[in-house]
Amino acid sequence: MSHRTGQASARLARLWQYDTVRHMAFSACVTLFGAWLLSQFMPHVPGWEAAVDGMWATIDDPVRHYIATHTQGLPITAATTYGIWKALGFAAFLLGFFHNGSARLTWTVWGATTVVMVWIGTPEPGRQVAAGVALLGWAALSVLALRGLRLRPSAFIHVDVHNDAPPAPQVEVRAEIHTPRTEPTHYMPYVLPYLPPSPN
Repeated sequence: MSHRTGQASARLARLWQYDTVRHMAFSACVTLFGAWLLSQFMPHVPGWEAAVDGMWATIDDPVRHYIATHTQGLPITAATTYGIWKALGFAAFLLGFFHNGSARLTWTVWGATTVVMVWIGTPEPGRQVAAGVALLGWAALSVLALRGLRLRPSAFIHVDVHNDAPPAPQVEVRAEIHTPRTEPTHYMPYVLPYLPPSPN
């Protein structure tokens, strides 16, 4: 145990040298401190507790009703499904806060599914308002769960292409007549025999 503790301490010391780890630790401390301040001071604000309870009931009751209605006849119970829904949302929110890409995707799907369940599980007179409250609550929590997420704008590259035809090649035509060259005739030297003059 002491050996493992020493290894863990050495690894933590090496990790603490990175700026990303220090920023994550600072953000976690600030978030926990802010949550503690809210838990200490906000209950003393008049109407705060009733507003939080009403908002939670607006989202939670339709989800419970939807799960209880659509789990009838399934091997899994409504209570187990409701517990999985809460645990999955909490884990996705916590891991998404620490920049986990898969958890952020899970949080997005979880929030959209929750809004749909609220829409279906709420009676008609207040269906739009309940879905709007669920959407606003999910968007507010996404500020923390998706913090630091930046959507890179698509690079727009303007390419100016001119499809000008190349200039026509200049062709020079000349009429030339080539005659074969004639070599001069060479005669072999021929020595005639000596003939005496004729007496006639």
